[in-house]
Amino acid sequence: MLRPIVLTLLCVWVSVSAPIASQAPLPGSEHKKLEVFAGVWDFGGQSIAVPALGMTDAGKISYRHISQMANGGFFLETRRTGETARGPLTELFVYSYSAASKTYRQECYDNRGRVRTFTGTVDGLTWSFVGTNTSVDGQVTRERFTLTYSADLMSATVRSEHSRDGATWYLRTTGTYTKVGGSATDR
Repeated sequence: MLRPIVLTLLCVWVSVSAPIASQAPLPGSEHKKLEVFAGVWDFGGQSIAVPALGMTDAGKISYRHISQMANGGFFLETRRTGETARGPLTELFVYSYSAASKTYRQECYDNRGRVRTFTGTVDGLTWSFVGTNTSVDGQVTRERFTLTYSADLMSATVRSEHSRDGATWYLRTTGTYTKVGGSATDR
């Protein structure tokens, strides 16, 4: 008597859950564009002092980015470690796409307590971001940066500018990313 009931419940569960599972959302083409960042990337560049914004450090900077698609391919996670004129830096980035605003988002948290929040767009091989950097003591600066990829997607140049008021911008960082390994794997 128990066997037919269990078999019936199993059949009902399979018939109800199969359509639900097949209707799970999949990443769209805009999410897949984030895969350009996936892999292992080395960055070499220069930071430029901007005394008007209290940024007095300048010199060579080098980073390693380890990036992978995450959560079913809807997001990109990046771990960045490196050396700056101010010393070692570690950061966690999360990239996403907003279908509502048709823009990308980048959220970043670092070992200095800084929170960086950006909105971005992509036009061909060029990604453009604009947002804010908020220091641990509440100081806010604006930042805009562009990444321009080579045709083979194995390198990219970057240019970053900072501002206090959004009207006067100062060049802060320039450099080049070089892809050294990895792929767009998902975890």
